[in-house]
Amino acid sequence: MKPLSCILLLFVSASACTNFRPAPLADAELLLPPQEQASSAPVPSSNWSKRVISPVSSPTTFESPVIQSELRPFFLTQELPGTSIFKGGNFQLYAMQARFALTEKLAFIATKDGYINYHPDVNPISGHDESGWADLAAGLKYAIFEDDDLGLLITPGLIYEIDSGSHEVWQGNGDGLLRPFVSAALDLDELNLLGSFGFNQPMNSAAESTSIDYHLHVDYQVTDMIFPLVEFNGIYYVEDGKALPFNFEGGDLINLGSANVKGNSVYTAAIGTRLVLSDSLQAGAVYEFPIGSRKDLFQNRITVDFIWTF
Repeated sequence: MKPLSCILLLFVSASACTNFRPAPLADAELLLPPQEQASSAPVPSSNWSKRVISPVSSPTTFESPVIQSELRPFFLTQELPGTSIFKGGNFQLYAMQARFALTEKLAFIATKDGYINYHPDVNPISGHDESGWADLAAGLKYAIFEDDDLGLLITPGLIYEIDSGSHEVWQGNGDGLLRPFVSAALDLDELNLLGSFGFNQPMNSAAESTSIDYHLHVDYQVTDMIFPLVEFNGIYYVEDGKALPFNFEGGDLINLGSANVKGNSVYTAAIGTRLVLSDSLQAGAVYEFPIGSRKDLFQNRITVDFIWTF
């Protein structure tokens, strides 16, 4: 190559380099492979259901659909109506529930246990106050449907209650009870809805009555910590027992096996709040009262709980 030609070639090359400008960032992203472009987009959280708070009232039957590991100590005190055969009085339950997530969808649940102090104004059986252990109940629940876009979670389960409690506090009667149920949650940002439906089938239908129960929970997130809530609970007696000649029953904690309750319903409402104290700790409290024409053994109730998730 001639010297003049070499000089001209070098001059053109240098000029091209000085006119080079890097592509803008937005244009550069277009040069990325498709899989790398997708990875830069925000990924929606699949843990939205962890924001759904647990119900507070009717703790042994109103089961949350959320699958998580937790310990839940709770206390309740219930007033007995003065028009009942006990002429008033009250009882208290001190209990601890446990739930363990075996997989992302399956959990073992222990829903009923504890110690009962029973203080009727009139005790037609022993004539004085009593105390003793509650029956034990445990089972499994499985989340069969979860839709992140809808914020919908549906979880059925099955619980078996063992007749292990103390007869002095109206526990330990019959041969156990089988309880299939289904729970659901709908997350609407600050507003959340929970519902549950269960069927209580005694293994000995003469010793205990048969019933269905249903529950509704509505809460609204005021702050990251405070969730005021309203809950409704109902129980409908499908079949009589044959143990006692009563026309009333014991509700969600006590099954008397009454012989004249078929077709009866008892409805209650609860108002209160749940506090989210940290990512792993919640506290709740409600005041519950009957709203229908029947009270049976339910004058009013206060329930307080703590939930530690891990």
